Amino acid sequence: MKRVRVAPAAPTSEATRRASTLAATPATFLSRRAARSAAKALVGLVLTATVASGQEEFGQTRFWGSGLIDIPTAWVEPVSGDFSFNYSGSSYQTSSQFPQYNSSLNSKLSLNTSLFSRLQLGVSLFSTNPEQAFYGELVALREADTKGGPLAFLPSLAVGVRNVGPYSKIDRFGLGYSDQINPAGGTAPVIRADSTHQSFSTGNTVYGVATKNVALQELNASLPDMNISATVGYGNGLFSNHGNLPTKYYAADATGGLFYGLAAAWRPSTNVLFSVMGENNAWDFNAGASVDWRGLRAGIDVIDLGGGSQKINPAIPATALYHYTKFAFTLGWHSNVFALLNGKILEDRAAALKKERDGLLADISKRQTRIAELQGLVKQYEAQNLLELEQRRAAAQTQLQQETEALRRLEDRLKRIESQQGSTPPPPPQTSTPQ
Repeated sequence: MKRVRVAPAAPTSEATRRASTLAATPATFLSRRAARSAAKALVGLVLTATVASGQEEFGQTRFWGSGLIDIPTAWVEPVSGDFSFNYSGSSYQTSSQFPQYNSSLNSKLSLNTSLFSRLQLGVSLFSTNPEQAFYGELVALREADTKGGPLAFLPSLAVGVRNVGPYSKIDRFGLGYSDQINPAGGTAPVIRADSTHQSFSTGNTVYGVATKNVALQELNASLPDMNISATVGYGNGLFSNHGNLPTKYYAADATGGLFYGLAAAWRPSTNVLFSVMGENNAWDFNAGASVDWRGLRAGIDVIDLGGGSQKINPAIPATALYHYTKFAFTLGWHSNVFALLNGKILEDRAAALKKERDGLLADISKRQTRIAELQGLVKQYEAQNLLELEQRRAAAQTQLQQETEALRRLEDRLKRIESQQGSTPPPPPQTSTPQ
């Protein structure tokens, strides 16, 4: 892969750094206020979103596993053994003022897999030297876990790590190291952080993220098969660290670690998925779109929208890398290890999920019908029991009346006999006549 290389920059004085920082303060303050306002709006959407939760699906970020363009989402591939392979390329504007900057395309590779529908593990390759870093994410709460309950309003929640490995000086583009001549001699070059990135510290980046998904068809069956999701999160390292490089040279809309984004995914058929995305990756705004067909994915992105055109400063090599709008593209493939072992090269995930969904709906319908039948039987048995009790009560009442009438007749006959004998009859035994 081709790499972006930056030669050591001329040292700048402490006064120059302070002046640059002060000059950037108003713009940075305003951008942070805008970021906070947007974040509050997203949090409101997350907390007030409907409980509808469809089958969301996200593609791969440019370097670090599933998500939008750069930011993660609280989602991993839903089946153990699912994996994704992703290639990304980003354009840079070369300039004769930076002869050491000899490539207009920076490339990255990433590979990840999922386990237990909760865990994602992967590795990113920054160059063929090699330079690499591991990443992972654990989804602690899925919307499906609370669907239908009193906590159905909660979003999916996840925690993750990025840039786990020895290359702790990389920036948000995966740049930071260059081949340098071995000072001890020999032909093998030494991989060291260049002068621009010496003060960076982005190793073991930790983040937390929440994602809320809304399926339009669950709101109204006549609406298109579209899912809309909102994501908000916070992280350190790659999301907030820029060494001692002034923010004005590194990013246009830094938020201090807060990232957020929106995505809409539309499936016109079972094999095709269109997605559009917008985000602030804690540094600047990005926008992109992608299409997925039977596991093959292609996307195009516009990076650092707030940066505008390139502003070259010959004394600062960072101006060749940051703070101007760039274009990027991604090519990917996702499938399942077990499907490959069974000879299915292109796993039709959408069809499989739709089949599983249809099966679940059919099973639910059958169980609902059976429940209705059982409820009818219970009511029927209750009615039968009540009828039987009423019949027994009526029979006992009739028998009681018959016995009472027979007793009365006997007493009357006794009175007649005694009156005929002329004797005073003894008082009859006290009996209580049932009412």
